[in-house]
Amino acid sequence: MEVPPQPIKKKLKVGIPRALHFYRYFPFWKKILEELDAEIVVSPHTNKKIVEEGVSHGFGELCIPVKIYYGQLLKLVADHSDLDFIFVPRYVSEVKDSYFCPKFLSLPDVIKILPDIPKILNFEVNVKEFPISTAAIELGRQLGKNQSQALNAYREAQKYFDEYHEFLRKGSSVNHALRLVESSRPFTLPKKKSTGDIRFLLLGHGYNIFDTFINLDFQKKLKDQGVDYITIENLPEFIFKKPVIVNPRGGKLRNYWRHEEEIMQSIRYFLTEGRDEIDGVIFLISFACGPDSLISELIMRDMKVVGLAFLEIIMDEHSGEAGLLTRVESFVEMIRRKKRRLDLGRKYRLTIKSKQEV
Repeated sequence: MEVPPQPIKKKLKVGIPRALHFYRYFPFWKKILEELDAEIVVSPHTNKKIVEEGVSHGFGELCIPVKIYYGQLLKLVADHSDLDFIFVPRYVSEVKDSYFCPKFLSLPDVIKILPDIPKILNFEVNVKEFPISTAAIELGRQLGKNQSQALNAYREAQKYFDEYHEFLRKGSSVNHALRLVESSRPFTLPKKKSTGDIRFLLLGHGYNIFDTFINLDFQKKLKDQGVDYITIENLPEFIFKKPVIVNPRGGKLRNYWRHEEEIMQSIRYFLTEGRDEIDGVIFLISFACGPDSLISELIMRDMKVVGLAFLEIIMDEHSGEAGLLTRVESFVEMIRRKKRRLDLGRKYRLTIKSKQEV
């Protein structure tokens, strides 16, 4: 007797907007969802139409990254009408001493105002209340998996995420690493290109630094000026172990926000033992970002004390390329002139010293 063929079980299709925490956690998300047997669909790279769509649905006080999230989500839904879920994680607290920005705390709630949104796939990270493994179990339950399957998926995702971070610390840019993750290719560094004569620390949240549309391809502008740069993702892990005390004389004044704490930790390193590793700092900030505007003032004061050049660039949907390029060119030229003066002074002192020895 011929056995009838068994129907192939359709994978649940999960959409992920290319915005906000995509630039930080996508490797973890992709791995855990694939381990839970989901099919992943990612929205396209940000473009003018996506930004305009997001701006039309967001009110004026929202920062541009959230408006882009709206636009990316709507684009994803418009292009893929067969989505079973939209993955909208809620990040409350990743470490017990700090919180994420309110836009991440409330994200699954506020996107419900958008039209024709599919069912939301929940994943809440709140270590103040429960371990991340608990969130993974709940994620698996929503996708029809048992506790054992969910925990196995979580372990595999965390292992892959650790490998991803190690790859960044070896010198890979986040954009290059994310391309490898998205195409499921192994982590391999690109061929080393010629290096610039000056080096910057490029500060900012991942969605500001690595979304090349909203920052007008800022990293390419630096490369075109002969500038090397690093981001906090490239820094060694030990830098982020010790918390920053903002004002030791005033007591234990700690940073309330998770991302801003990481930025301040990286700055502390370059104020001290890493002082000679960079020539300047550029901080990309979204207009209307309260936490960033606060720590930017603190960073600027610290930069003055140690004599490091500092440039703050505020971005929104109205940012213009000509003005941005002029500021970058002026900043780079200022630092080059400073380095030439220091080099001439050093050569002069060495010449005088050698004559005195003779």
